[in-house]
Amino acid sequence: MRAVVIRQLGDPNVMQLGELPTPIPGDHELLVAVYATSVNPVDTKIRQGRRPRELPLVLGYDLSGVVVGCGSQVRGWQVGDEVFGCPNVFRHGANAEFALLDARAAARKPRTLDHLHAACLPLVSLTAYEALHERVRIRPGQTLLIHAGAGGVGHIAVQLAHLQGCRVITTASRPETIAFCRDVLKADAVIDYRNTDFVARVKELTAGRGVPAIFDTVGGETFTRSFDCLALSGHLVSILGGDLGPTAASFLYRNITVHYEFVGARVAYDQQPERHGEILTGIAQLVDAGLLQVHVSSEWALDNLAAAHREIEQGRTIGKMAVRVRAD
Repeated sequence: MRAVVIRQLGDPNVMQLGELPTPIPGDHELLVAVYATSVNPVDTKIRQGRRPRELPLVLGYDLSGVVVGCGSQVRGWQVGDEVFGCPNVFRHGANAEFALLDARAAARKPRTLDHLHAACLPLVSLTAYEALHERVRIRPGQTLLIHAGAGGVGHIAVQLAHLQGCRVITTASRPETIAFCRDVLKADAVIDYRNTDFVARVKELTAGRGVPAIFDTVGGETFTRSFDCLALSGHLVSILGGDLGPTAASFLYRNITVHYEFVGARVAYDQQPERHGEILTGIAQLVDAGLLQVHVSSEWALDNLAAAHREIEQGRTIGKMAVRVRAD
């Protein structure tokens, strides 16, 4: 099969189109003919060596495609079914003509989407859902701070929070991302964090109380400063994290809780992988009901993946970048 293979770590040029054997599904796995995948920031971090993996490696941790083979313990799936999901993040991904999915963690593709759009949903939707509903346990009527609302994870998180009846404050930095958050996502407040102190603005928007929950998709200084935005007994969940900073000593007396969200854990460690299948089934239902939209900002060919990595490393993507592997 054709695949984009990484045999050494480095810049985007280390990704080379070549041939690999078609994988054989394990007991609980589906062999999927990949129609589309996407580029996520985690792909670039793995390629650079910031998230250690064994080499050679095929990236791509989203896919939409068609089942062409089933493992001996697979139930509920058959050849010809349309499927979407996330490959195991510690194994080969979907930058290839064929890839493996844990059948328990997969779901049927939203019927209203083509493969290109469906492939942009799994990783960001699972991340946002777990962060909001399983880590900080958002409730109707709450005010949330979601960083980088125009990003891949962020734009899904804003929508899921609204569907839960939450008021959403989000951050953005460019005219186009501010407009996207305000006009497309209908965020309740958008903070231009390059020109405004987001901590001061959150305090202003909450009458000095702070917010009960924050979803950090940026990390670094944004992660550290976000603690000053939390209300008493507040929760912060991050997909990146960073130095807890000098305010960490106060967490005990403010009842602050810090959560980390690693979406690959359930499948990688075989701990309730079926939960991913349940979440993605719910996501597909929301999409088909017109309640959740995925924004695809650009489409790339598999043999132009290096250019796609260069693009996403500029940090200017709105929503998701799709990669077409084969025609629908």
